[in-house]
Amino acid sequence: MIVSFHPCIQADIQIILGDRLPTPEEGSILKKADAIILPQGCSKKLYEICKRSGAMLFPEYRYRFEYEGKIGQTRLFKELNLPHPCSIPVEDIEEISKKWDYLSSKIPFLLKKDKSHEGEGIYVIRRKEDLEKIKEIMRKEKVLLQELIRCGGNILRTVVIGDEIITYWKRPVKEGQIITTLNKNAIIDHSWMPELQEKGRKLAEEFISKTEINLAALDMVFKEKEPLFLEINYYFGRKGLGGSDNYYSLLFHAIKRWLKKNGISTSSVRLIF
Repeated sequence: MIVSFHPCIQADIQIILGDRLPTPEEGSILKKADAIILPQGCSKKLYEICKRSGAMLFPEYRYRFEYEGKIGQTRLFKELNLPHPCSIPVEDIEEISKKWDYLSSKIPFLLKKDKSHEGEGIYVIRRKEDLEKIKEIMRKEKVLLQELIRCGGNILRTVVIGDEIITYWKRPVKEGQIITTLNKNAIIDHSWMPELQEKGRKLAEEFISKTEINLAALDMVFKEKEPLFLEINYYFGRKGLGGSDNYYSLLFHAIKRWLKKNGISTSSVRLIF
């Protein structure tokens, strides 16, 4: 039996939760499931409930919740020996001011809010005055100090959807742009630098082999033509994938391949809008 919590994927049983958790009756159903399809916005509590059922899960979100935020992801990259920019976790922005004499030799560097995503909460620190300007909005926040890689604002997005990997560039709209995001100021480019895209794909394959993560957008930057992991986005935009309709089609077929690989019939699985 397949249970789906995803609003666009129908299965033997489909449960639409909204902002609630499964009822005791629904929990009993989960214990009988062979496979459970989770929503992309899955909460940690829902994941834990489904994991305890013993069913196979798609997506696999273990690392999403064990290594939360940018600080957690950096720790994951370190533990898996995967290349990434030099990064320092900081519990409170006030600590940075106290260590400025040391950090001033590292400027410019990036300051990233731990729980932000898709380019939000990222600041370029070139001088102490830059730090003073953001102290109030970042007070009591965990932050990550990260080496600024001179990449011209070009970020490779490597999207993992089941057993498929799709790569494209987020490129700046103007020269000198450092922070490049799809929702504000990026150009999507599928064809630029194919040799670097292939390197990014191979690094993504290594990451997948170590984690079994099967739904995520991996952002990479290149230093001397070698890819470095920046972050993992588990909830990501679909513009670079051809829009929501195409994304859901890719997701649907990935789920069917995953079920077949695990010996589970896909006859009840439907894509709905």
